Amino acid sequence: MLKKKEKELECIYSISSLFDLHIPLQSLLKGIAQRVPSACQFSEIAAARITLDGNTYQTDNFIETPWKMSVDIVVHGKVKGNLLVVYLEEKPVLDIGPFLKDENRLMEVIISRLGKVIERKVLEEALLESEKRHRVIFESSPLGIFIDHKGSITHCNRSFLKIFGVSRDKAIGAEMTDFVNDGRLEKVLMRADKDTLLYYENEYSARIAGKQVHLRSYYVPHRLADNTIDSGVCLIADITKSKQSEDALQQQKELLTSTFNALQDLIVVVDRDLRVVTSNWKSGDAVCMQDKKSHPHCYDCFMHRDTPCDPCYVKEVFSSGNVAEVEQTDEINGKVREYRAFPVFDKDNNIIMAVEHIRDITERKRTEKALQMSTEELEKAYEELKSLDTLKDEFLSNLRHELNTPLTTIKGFSELLYEGTFGPLNAEQSRAVEKVVNKSKRLQNLIDSLLFASSSQGGRVRYNFEKIMLSDSLLSAVGELSEQAKEKNITIENNFSSGNLFTYGDSDYLPRAFVNLMDNAIKFTPKKGKISLSVYRENGDVHVLLEDNGIGISKEDMPKLFRKFHQIDSSSTRNYGGNGLGLYVTKVIVEDHGGKIWLESEEGAGTRVHVTLPAVD
Repeated sequence: MLKKKEKELECIYSISSLFDLHIPLQSLLKGIAQRVPSACQFSEIAAARITLDGNTYQTDNFIETPWKMSVDIVVHGKVKGNLLVVYLEEKPVLDIGPFLKDENRLMEVIISRLGKVIERKVLEEALLESEKRHRVIFESSPLGIFIDHKGSITHCNRSFLKIFGVSRDKAIGAEMTDFVNDGRLEKVLMRADKDTLLYYENEYSARIAGKQVHLRSYYVPHRLADNTIDSGVCLIADITKSKQSEDALQQQKELLTSTFNALQDLIVVVDRDLRVVTSNWKSGDAVCMQDKKSHPHCYDCFMHRDTPCDPCYVKEVFSSGNVAEVEQTDEINGKVREYRAFPVFDKDNNIIMAVEHIRDITERKRTEKALQMSTEELEKAYEELKSLDTLKDEFLSNLRHELNTPLTTIKGFSELLYEGTFGPLNAEQSRAVEKVVNKSKRLQNLIDSLLFASSSQGGRVRYNFEKIMLSDSLLSAVGELSEQAKEKNITIENNFSSGNLFTYGDSDYLPRAFVNLMDNAIKFTPKKGKISLSVYRENGDVHVLLEDNGIGISKEDMPKLFRKFHQIDSSSTRNYGGNGLGLYVTKVIVEDHGGKIWLESEEGAGTRVHVTLPAVD
């Protein structure tokens, strides 16, 4: 019996030492399972297993046999597992199978103590988890939380340290007034009695690390049973950004209000009952017959009616959700107003209000009417001009016919006389007849240019395009004006071969373009001057370059050169003559042939005329 009690005491002592150690629950259960077999009568063949919440902890030699004893593990009134003790060999039956009642009571005592330990550990783990969770919340809070005791800081989180730019060791133990410049809060803390406020909140500005910030303080005191303050929780929030946002929002609101009120047009917000909610109306813009009412009807103010219009465009907005507009004339003052209404939706897409945009368009209507009358007058004048243009074309056509008839006779007989058909002429007679021939040619060119300018404007020029040798057109122009160049002793250099340069063109009109260019070059080149004519292939085009060392053209006159009837100035007209059609006619012919023409010139240094035409192989 003494030996049996000794085993029990050794088991209890060894297990109690485990309970006193603050070890994890899993280690405790393993230790108990290893020590329980030592308290059994036949400890050398005993084994044990503890099952808790589905997990097992057992001796290395454990095998479940028929010779066993079991005790339930109860935690908080619920069975969470059991202790199972077995003999690995069959033994005689005693009180509980092969086990004694004392052994069963010992196991019950051990398991009872284990249940209480488990309950305590569960509570400790829950407490630790709660503390951990609250510490995480405390440390990660966006507010600078600190817990104070009569004004001294005992705890603070990272947000508090960040706001005030201090380390934790300098903050803990310091007075709260060292950081918070809030006189009202300081007075509240100093009055630690029953009259202290239940809750305190305040906003104030402070300068921290050279920067101006805006802070908000919250204070909640913790009271004892006698209602005196033992400690409290104070929260400091940096609301600088939100304050700046509020100020910016207020400024934006004031700006929008000022803009709203400064608009010349009338803006009116009405509700579903057609009552004016707000408006920027000014005296004189509209007369409100119920100005003593805070929310008069819109038709009272702007339509001078006792009932809404039928149909009412604002009601249409509320019913359809679409923008509506209408123009109406005020019967009292005759003003014409343009009314537009826009729906305003709430978050559920329901129309709650309508915005009316009212604009006085009386002057615009008068201007539109005047513009309409002017347009009609212009159309009438245009028709008259078209008639005059038709008469002009008919006149030019008749004029050409009337002039060509005698001019053909003069030109024909003068050429016959010059050629000696009617007999030889002396030198003086020959020179006189030559002048008649040249002047008749110039007169013929003038008549042809006038008629071409008239025909080209109406698109009535008919070209006969064919493959032609460009050198033939150039040589024809040079030959036609050679006598004119001789009179001024001007040298003409031809820097091109007679073949290999082809284009599609009209054999009558294209030479005329080059005649006009050569005529200008001879006209504006002084005596004994020089004219150079070059032709070459360039990027699929035939490039004609005509250069002279004449009087040149000023920069002011360059943009006007290709205008119809344009001449540089009156003095040039007197000195050199001309009708202002040469370059215009040339530009039309060149462009109708798919080409381009441009000039380079410097006053007093001559002119370079460029003409490009599509090349044909």
